[in-house]
Amino acid sequence: MTLQLQDTPVPPEMAARLPALASLRAELLSNIITHPAGQVLVRAAWNAASIWPAKVERTYRFGPPTALAGPAGFPFHWAYLADDAYTAAWEAQLCRNDVTRPGTFYIDHNAQQALIATLSFSAPLQLFGLTGLAASRLGIYDQLHSPDHAWCQWLGCQLDQVIAQEAGASHGFVYPSRRQPGKLAYATSSRLMATLGARMACSHVQFGNTEAYARLLADRLRVAPP
Repeated sequence: MTLQLQDTPVPPEMAARLPALASLRAELLSNIITHPAGQVLVRAAWNAASIWPAKVERTYRFGPPTALAGPAGFPFHWAYLADDAYTAAWEAQLCRNDVTRPGTFYIDHNAQQALIATLSFSAPLQLFGLTGLAASRLGIYDQLHSPDHAWCQWLGCQLDQVIAQEAGASHGFVYPSRRQPGKLAYATSSRLMATLGARMACSHVQFGNTEAYARLLADRLRVAPP
């Protein structure tokens, strides 16, 4: 299923808060980051099937919105990656904060059974850069750090449109991690998953068997999950 521009009318209240598609496209095409071939990325997943999923039943930060789901499922989705197991775990919400207990964090129920996958690709990844100056120039830096997933999901639709229209220009995008300040996170497009999957080496281990889990478990700020 291919998402076309006319299939995704953006709600007016969201359109008023998103950058113009032409401006976004121009900025993205002038800010392409190359992730070197063979350089490891890390993904947290609840099971082996969701490490590199051809389709999903639920979408997350960059969508698409639930309203775009059809009989065949979502028109596109993203696979989220990170540079290290800590960032991957926080981005996947294996670790969380409880607003009723400020100054603490917890490891979610059964998180130790989740998988930490190590991925590498035999060819470089070309990724749109939504960090630093590009985000500032577009006026979206604050929104990228906001918990407002509705806005991010419609931005994700714009990003998907650019990737579809500029075939071959990008495999996804890089953005600032909201849950691990100062870290980068990555989103690869489902449109390229078959191509990337053929170039991918992958191994995985249970989160509970990683050094990251052991350190988080022993952290003095960790509390029991609610």
